[in-house]
Amino acid sequence: MELVTLSRTYGNFYAPAYAVRVGGDDVMRDLVVAVSQVEVDMVLGAASRFSFTVTDCYSHKFHAFQTGRGSDLLQTLTFGAEVEICMGYGDAKSTPVAVKGMITEITTSFPEGGSPELAIAGYDHGFALTIGKNSRTWSKAKDSDAAHEIASFNNLDAIIEPTTEQHAQIEQNQESDWEFLKKLADRNHFELYVDERKTLHFGKPNDKAGAVVKLVYGEGLLSFKPEANLAGQIAKVEVYGWDRKNKKSIVGVAEAGQESGLTGTSAGQHLNSFVRDPKKKPTLRLRQPVFTQSEANQRAKAALDERAKKFLTGDGETIGLPELRPDRNVELTNLGVPFSKTYYIQQATHKIDSNGYRTRFKVKETGL
Repeated sequence: MELVTLSRTYGNFYAPAYAVRVGGDDVMRDLVVAVSQVEVDMVLGAASRFSFTVTDCYSHKFHAFQTGRGSDLLQTLTFGAEVEICMGYGDAKSTPVAVKGMITEITTSFPEGGSPELAIAGYDHGFALTIGKNSRTWSKAKDSDAAHEIASFNNLDAIIEPTTEQHAQIEQNQESDWEFLKKLADRNHFELYVDERKTLHFGKPNDKAGAVVKLVYGEGLLSFKPEANLAGQIAKVEVYGWDRKNKKSIVGVAEAGQESGLTGTSAGQHLNSFVRDPKKKPTLRLRQPVFTQSEANQRAKAALDERAKKFLTGDGETIGLPELRPDRNVELTNLGVPFSKTYYIQQATHKIDSNGYRTRFKVKETGL
């Protein structure tokens, strides 16, 4: 989508707006409490974090934090309270939802002069999966079966892509549910996150989709710093395991050119141009508990993709755009060849304060 199209939708980006709802009440409009800034940090593989600052809410007369209606504010802004952050332009009541989560941090200070403020922060509903350690066992199951059960146990809706390999046994051994799901996601080269609809995503990266917006350097794209680095890259992965049924060793192989979402030339392909002897290709060799050829190939492909996505990375900043979220793609232009291309978003941070609405983002790509 062109930025000019979004500009029409958002009234030329003139009036940034946000809403903070706690337990269904709009903090600014229902509780009559001032919120000076709000920030949401979304990242793949971790729970999204939000924060906002509440000002002019301390009563020196009653020595308490109060709403504009005189009730105890900390009875509303309490640990575990449900929070919804909306950010966009125009009417705050209709701005897109950036994150839904719960309060986990409350900070304040009582200065020598001035009035105390409240800094409130928390995480999306993935936070519940990070608490505690669990042990479970699944027999003759797929990784996606385990993901479905954990999502249901934590009362989360889920979009889970079926995995192909059936394992004799899958074990969760004194790990948090998030740690365990992240391990399963990594070995399948899946992404793991909870979106603004309180839905757990466990599936392949959306790195082949079209860009949600096209940003031009010097216009909507305020800055961009890409880095392509061959250090630590490989051209081939070999995963060694044991075929229990046929009593023989197996080797799963993945090579440069097979990287997920590849556009341009991958790091492995660049390395192959340096080394003409096939026997001397930079190779990552792993010994893992894999018991079928298909599982070994899958693990090799996942390891190749994980390493390849570290080849081209970048940090950028733009005017505030709610569309920029992890697991989406953004097209960046006017950066010269080869940096003008479509990038996969790994992290997006949205912030509205007295300086306006800005979005910072991190991208990762397999090819240049």
